[in-house]
Amino acid sequence: MKIRSWFIVDPSAKAATVHSAGADVTVLDLMDLPESENAVGDFCQAWAALTPAAGLSFLLPAFSSARTEAAIDLAIQHGAASVVLSGVRNGAEVQRLDMTLRVAEIRAGLAPGKTRIVALANASGILAASSFERCSNRLAALGWEGGYGPSSDTARVAAGTIALTAAAAGITAVDAVSPAMDAAAFLADCERARANGFSGKLCRSLDQVAIINRIFSV
Repeated sequence: MKIRSWFIVDPSAKAATVHSAGADVTVLDLMDLPESENAVGDFCQAWAALTPAAGLSFLLPAFSSARTEAAIDLAIQHGAASVVLSGVRNGAEVQRLDMTLRVAEIRAGLAPGKTRIVALANASGILAASSFERCSNRLAALGWEGGYGPSSDTARVAAGTIALTAAAAGITAVDAVSPAMDAAAFLADCERARANGFSGKLCRSLDQVAIINRIFSV
């Protein structure tokens, strides 16, 4: 299945409400560990009851935070289908994540290589975009972290670099979370991303999932 919508949700969210959004992938946010650890377990239990066959993805804090390994262990414990690493500075960090996942999978009694990686490049990662080619067989998608106006020159350069790098590597390109905007502006942002070679988009708003699914289905 083509993955269009990557819906990032807080562990305190209601699993039934998140499920009703119809996102292709639900990404559980682990940025606030250990404070949210109990909520993560509760969400995953409720999610498994709703969709036993639909694995979750997990948003990991950047390696610079020193909280990544704890988040990886929790994600693997809860059967992560994929992990989304934030703040990625280069392909070497994807390789580091690959090795850390391998250790966590073996510790959990899983076959190494099961968990896929989505890397979200920060400014350093965008400038080192070529380093993501052939850095890991687990790398399934490459995205970028926004924070710039969608029509700014910086955003255009960043998005174009990531889209071209993903195409060269033969992996999926995922567009960044958009800044706050109304539905018409968000639709235009999705159309721009699709035209620039992105296959899907990250979002944090339930209302945006349907728009993403519609635009990236074309």
